[in-house]
Amino acid sequence: MIQKKEILFLWDGENWNPNGDMLNDNAPRIDEETGVAEATDVRIKRTIRDELIKKEGEDAVFIKEYKRDENILDCKTAIRENGIDIKQSKADLEKEILSRFIDIRAFGGVLPVSDKDEMKKDKEITTAGLQFTGPVQFRMSKSLHRVSVEHIKGTGAFASDYSDTEAKKQKQQATFREEDFLQYALFATYGVMDNYNAKKTDFSEEDAQKVIDALWYGTKNLITRSKMGQTPRFMLVITYKDDRFAGDLNNNLDFIGKKDDEAIRNIQDYTIDFTRLKAKLARYAESIEKIEYFVDYDFEQNHKDQFESDWIKIER
Repeated sequence: MIQKKEILFLWDGENWNPNGDMLNDNAPRIDEETGVAEATDVRIKRTIRDELIKKEGEDAVFIKEYKRDENILDCKTAIRENGIDIKQSKADLEKEILSRFIDIRAFGGVLPVSDKDEMKKDKEITTAGLQFTGPVQFRMSKSLHRVSVEHIKGTGAFASDYSDTEAKKQKQQATFREEDFLQYALFATYGVMDNYNAKKTDFSEEDAQKVIDALWYGTKNLITRSKMGQTPRFMLVITYKDDRFAGDLNNNLDFIGKKDDEAIRNIQDYTIDFTRLKAKLARYAESIEKIEYFVDYDFEQNHKDQFESDWIKIER
């Protein structure tokens, strides 16, 4: 069983789309009232899963895309694709899945196993589904400032429906694309690793280190067209002796911009004031076993005078 941990993670990017909204033409998620950008916990967990697959292999992660003849498979079929015997007892099913898949141990999940028709036909199948509450959970990530969105129009390389005979149609048949990008955003992600739920899923300290590393390195390694240049800037990992914890760490930072929020374009255009965060952690000092941190070189140069001497720098 792990000790309770809190994570505060700062990450940024330029000319990018950190988390497209499928209900809004995949545009970056923006809180219309405040003007800050958002990224869901699902996006954060996907970053971690992608990196775990790279480091631990495909077989270590359950929630991923399964395909057969270009068709995407559902969860019930995916369980069978992994060679899991669905006729074993529910307890044995849970044990096998938790022992094999680090993402289920970490994040939990609701996994359909069989349906009523199949269970009627085969009385040896007694489990309809499994549900795990994962110890690792993240809040909706928000940028620490209002963001500027750039709308881009362009043409594709190929026509959408080429005509051999009609010249007028040939001129009109180029494909067009429109998309939105954030010109810059610095996000704060807050997460908790809960010791009680960790016991239920057998989530270990070794697992915790792998997830933390995957969040840090996976953010940088996520090299796609819309996310090229994502950079992990700073991560604070607080390990507690008991069940008390500070909470709400992302709302205890002060963003000090050197220009208007929407005009910010890179890490040199602002600083982060840690004063309120450090004051809050000081109130929980008796419950804190250690405070560790990852840091990017540029962020460290701009903020190292704010780091406490007893914080332990992680270098691995």
